[in-house]
Amino acid sequence: GRGICSPPGLPTPRANRQRVEWVSRVMSDREALQRLSGGENCLLGMVTGVMAKSCNYPFLVWKNTQQQGLPISTTWTTAKGSFSPLQVYRGLPMACMNLGGTNAVQFGATGFFQKLLAGSGMGQDGVQVGGAFLGGLASGIPCSIWELCMIQQQRFGGSTLGTPARIVQEYGASSLSRGATMTMGREAMFTMSMLGVTPLIQQKLVESSGWERNTALAAGSLSGALLAGVITHPMDTIKSCMQGDVGRAKYDGIVQTGKAIAAEHGVVQGLFKGLFYRIALISTTFFLVNTFKQRTVPLLFPHALKEADKAR
Repeated sequence: GRGICSPPGLPTPRANRQRVEWVSRVMSDREALQRLSGGENCLLGMVTGVMAKSCNYPFLVWKNTQQQGLPISTTWTTAKGSFSPLQVYRGLPMACMNLGGTNAVQFGATGFFQKLLAGSGMGQDGVQVGGAFLGGLASGIPCSIWELCMIQQQRFGGSTLGTPARIVQEYGASSLSRGATMTMGREAMFTMSMLGVTPLIQQKLVESSGWERNTALAAGSLSGALLAGVITHPMDTIKSCMQGDVGRAKYDGIVQTGKAIAAEHGVVQGLFKGLFYRIALISTTFFLVNTFKQRTVPLLFPHALKEADKAR
């Protein structure tokens, strides 16, 4: 029989049944966070975050390096100048802790806010996008601290536990909040695109156009990445520069840092440095996180899909 992604024509009854089942499963995926408890959402976010970051970590290193005006070659050479490809994975444990922990907060908070908005009578599309935005905003607080430590590790080395201890010892406990405002704004848009816009685009493409599921997810991931990446990149650049210079030798507050970057490199060349690597990072993250989410929910929490089937 003809599959759900066949060219327009007269579909067979089997194709119609397949398409209905396919759309139903995608709908279950996009509503999955609302069907899980807070603890289950946090566990799902942690698992998917660590898995995604282990796959695309070099993009993050190259993005941070370029934003700070440092040569990309420093990411694969040692202090003595010798070639070391493993150098690019320096800071990976903190990055996994960062994305795993941030994803846990994002999934948990997004699920909470989506349930809250759904109870207010808002439409499903608004619930999905609005809940993701609020969940991302909340996740920016711990994410900022983790990224600060990760960037300091990428620049100066140090252990996972020793780096935050050094920062507090040298600059005081308040320095751990450096870049928090920019991180919260960035994560709000990031999560809205990852858990709101991306699966929404995927669902619409499968439902209305009969696209294959992974192809639709790839299109949604790229669209969401372009939206989140371009809008938030100046915030991310300012944040990275501030967190790479905790001692404020060159970059002070948000406004001064933005002006300094623009004065030195120009608005476009300065505030949008590293955009290519960030788009690559975000699009692969969106695709990987949503793929892992759709694959792991039935494995970790089969009751969620059973409840969805009963509800239909």
